[in-house]
Amino acid sequence: MAKIKDTDYLFSTARVRSVEKNMLTHERAEKMIDAKTIEDALRVLDDINYAYGIEAVAPNNYEELLTGEHKKTYDFITSVAPELKYFNMFLYPYDYHNLKVIMKAEYLGMDFSDTLVDTGTIDLKVLKYAVKEREFSALTENMEKALKEIIETFPKTNDPQLIDIILDKYCYDEVLSSAEETKSDFIIDYVRMQIDTINLKTYVRLKKMNKSWDFFTKVFLHGGKIHEQVFIKNYDEPFEKFAEQLSAYDFKDIFLEGTEALQETGMFTTLEKLLDNKLIQHVKYAKYVPFGIEPLAGYLIAKDNEIKIARIILAGKLAGISPELIRERVRETYV
Repeated sequence: MAKIKDTDYLFSTARVRSVEKNMLTHERAEKMIDAKTIEDALRVLDDINYAYGIEAVAPNNYEELLTGEHKKTYDFITSVAPELKYFNMFLYPYDYHNLKVIMKAEYLGMDFSDTLVDTGTIDLKVLKYAVKEREFSALTENMEKALKEIIETFPKTNDPQLIDIILDKYCYDEVLSSAEETKSDFIIDYVRMQIDTINLKTYVRLKKMNKSWDFFTKVFLHGGKIHEQVFIKNYDEPFEKFAEQLSAYDFKDIFLEGTEALQETGMFTTLEKLLDNKLIQHVKYAKYVPFGIEPLAGYLIAKDNEIKIARIILAGKLAGISPELIRERVRETYV
């Protein structure tokens, strides 16, 4: 197969640029936040052609709309991209999520089917069959390794958390390997930064739970720029002192702001929002690339972020939360 060149993305980049105008801008998000009712907020999404229309979606079932929009976005990218394999990495986390659900259902004897998502790279029926029959040929190599490790180790501990730990490690190893195949520094740096943000969130949560450093080593995800030893050597330090170690990785200020808010409120929302915003600030670079894989990847990531914003707003509206509190939780938009 001939190597895909940036110029092969001329048509697909033009198509992405044509649909970016329908994304959720800051102004549109503000309109949703200030809407009097959840129905009014949903109309903002309808105006930008969300999923397949909101006529049949009840306000308390907005997840159906958001799931449909996610699927529509990926279907759009696969319809215009010159090489599809480079975009599977953005859906792998959904495959691994589904494997977590299926494995926990088997080992715990409980039905978690309502938490399965139909937006991965592998059909749910195929995943269920693979686990039930221990037939993994339709899965990726990493998925097979993860499942075999769970099957071998779970009976020794009966700890459901082990399922999450193993699948997360193999998931982000696969995502990073796939990113490296693209040869795009933009995508590779995004994935490595994403791994760093996950590790930072995990570090803070485990510290607040008084978990030891050795437990942190079990859940630490490799592949980010912040090495495991940076966390381990400073594990018992206060957040303020640990933040100094993050200067070299450009995380110091947001880590300080996020953990200060955590100490004041007991909530992780500010830290999570700031870390998500850092990721989207990196992704915004794709808007200025004239053509190539970057605009397509940027659009996919940005739509994930946009759907998260819509979910935060709609959940807040449904719960009767004030616009001011919703606004505090809403992430930065791509456009």
